[in-house]
Amino acid sequence: MNYKFLKNERAMIAEDFLVVSDLHIGYKKELEARGYSIPNQMKDFVRRIIEAAEKEKVNKLIILGDVKHKVPGVAQEEKYDIPDFFYGLSKHFEKIVVIKGNHDALIEKMVHFDNVEIIDEYIVGKIGFAHGHKWPSREFMKKCEMIVIGHSHPVFKIKDSMGYSHYYPCWMVCRIKKAGIKRYKESSVKNVIVVPPFNQLLTGIKNLAGVFAKALRIEEIFLLDLTKVR
Repeated sequence: MNYKFLKNERAMIAEDFLVVSDLHIGYKKELEARGYSIPNQMKDFVRRIIEAAEKEKVNKLIILGDVKHKVPGVAQEEKYDIPDFFYGLSKHFEKIVVIKGNHDALIEKMVHFDNVEIIDEYIVGKIGFAHGHKWPSREFMKKCEMIVIGHSHPVFKIKDSMGYSHYYPCWMVCRIKKAGIKRYKESSVKNVIVVPPFNQLLTGIKNLAGVFAKALRIEEIFLLDLTKVR
């Protein structure tokens, strides 16, 4: 199983795929409703993803869910930005796999490209990819030795000398606890990697979220510059 985290990027390489998670296209609209004004993020997402892929010389992409932001339904802005986002990527990637997240209702109706596949879970070799908000299939857990998930928006808390807390996006490498996945009669999964959100505006939570939250023991934590803090 070959994988690496990309330094100062919210992306990783797993086998021959670039992997990102939690773009939340449309989050801009929510911020505007709170009084903030920011540029449209979609074109910047496309640029950053393509640049990372070209640097690492890969032409396949996995998005671990939550491509869009609004739930329930679809925001007007998302109806235009989601197709444009995939149009920009589809010209540069041989294959794009989108794992549906809990924010991705109706995304199939907006994406119509031959090289884009939208599914609930995906396996490459012995690495499985899921969003993390719902339990994967029994076959998935049986075939995979490692799982890569998003959903949690993981952060690491650091207290400064004045006692103020600062939260930094991070990568979490976890060991799975068999007691936490008793629902599966057979499972080959040993480790789970929790991916930081690709959207730089998203806040995070220090506790894991989703179905695996209580089934994981955090063993290693890396900041985006790959400093190991645990």
